[in-house]
Amino acid sequence: MNKRDYYEILGLKKDATEADIKKSYRSLARQFHPDINKSPEAEQKFKELSEAYEVLADSDKRARYDQFGHAGVNPQFGGGHGGFGFEDMGGFGDIFEAFFGGGRRSRARSNGPERGSDLRLDFEIGFREAIFGVEKEAKVTHLENCEKCSGNGAEPGTKIVSCSTCGGVGQVQQTQKTLFGNFTQVTTCPKCQGAGKWPESPCKGCSGRGKVTKEKKIKLKIPAGVDTGAKLRVPGEGDIGIRGGGPGDLYVVIHVMDDDEGLFERRGNDVFIEVPLAYHQVALGDEIEIPTLDGKTNLTIPAGTQPGKLFTLKGKGVPILGTDGRRRGDLHVLVNISVPQKVSSEEAKLLKELATLHKTDHSTKKTKKEDSDKGQQDNSFINILKNALHRD
Repeated sequence: MNKRDYYEILGLKKDATEADIKKSYRSLARQFHPDINKSPEAEQKFKELSEAYEVLADSDKRARYDQFGHAGVNPQFGGGHGGFGFEDMGGFGDIFEAFFGGGRRSRARSNGPERGSDLRLDFEIGFREAIFGVEKEAKVTHLENCEKCSGNGAEPGTKIVSCSTCGGVGQVQQTQKTLFGNFTQVTTCPKCQGAGKWPESPCKGCSGRGKVTKEKKIKLKIPAGVDTGAKLRVPGEGDIGIRGGGPGDLYVVIHVMDDDEGLFERRGNDVFIEVPLAYHQVALGDEIEIPTLDGKTNLTIPAGTQPGKLFTLKGKGVPILGTDGRRRGDLHVLVNISVPQKVSSEEAKLLKELATLHKTDHSTKKTKKEDSDKGQQDNSFINILKNALHRD
């Protein structure tokens, strides 16, 4: 079931203040309250008013609705508000009413203007485009009013007549015999879709439907910090409605690709990068140049840095969505040891001397406890070097 725009229901613009919302609701609620207004449509309009006011009067709900539409305040696009009743259950409500209500005729659905369907578009963007935001052009295929007949379904210059299927009432009846008696159900006319009218000579451009499928290019403004699964609402880019109803909305679901350079790994608003270093760089310390999302920067490696050490650069990660880049996550730099697969004879000689020095140094510093744990106290760097030296 498609829902009308909440601002439209209250007769307001999107920049309406809280006072405007309250004033409009009070005025319309008095007008359509079922205890005052006895017209058949008053109860439904009053429900719509109450639902719209509940969302727009709440600043958090209103913010979600402004960004994502009905999906922002209800996971089911255009879903019901509150609990389910027989009317919300559609055909099941009609059946219960017929079986247990003495075989009464079920009420037909409204044949007035109906808003068009919402559409979904899955859209893929690059790693850095998601981080810094981007404007993209997308193609969307949706239903629009036929330009030839202006949406009325009739060939130009011909008349609109009563629908022959429903006799102009926009509804058809179906009667079934059951164990409980005759069951009569009233449904929307399948030919005229409840309009009660049909073109005498159907438009050749749309075969009398009044709508055609068209592909359209639209511009998407994707904010900085979006991630896979984020949804953008584009108002009015869904299918056009029926019987004069307005269009639905387009919901763009974002899918972010991995970093094409393979440097960065994103986890939420934080970014991780692995930097391979030589043994002498971590043993003696060094100042190295590393890539960041904003370009290259220098990082100081203290002497004695261990493999697996994680350095954190605050505020160098992904912009937090909705902060216009004022707040960002962090960049985490993981240090690893790069062991050469081949070494020259001179390098091998120096490494052997270094290994000997480490062995001698360790033997003079052993404690009684270390003696009992022989074989488990070798320095991790020495193990790495030994493995490198014994390779073919």
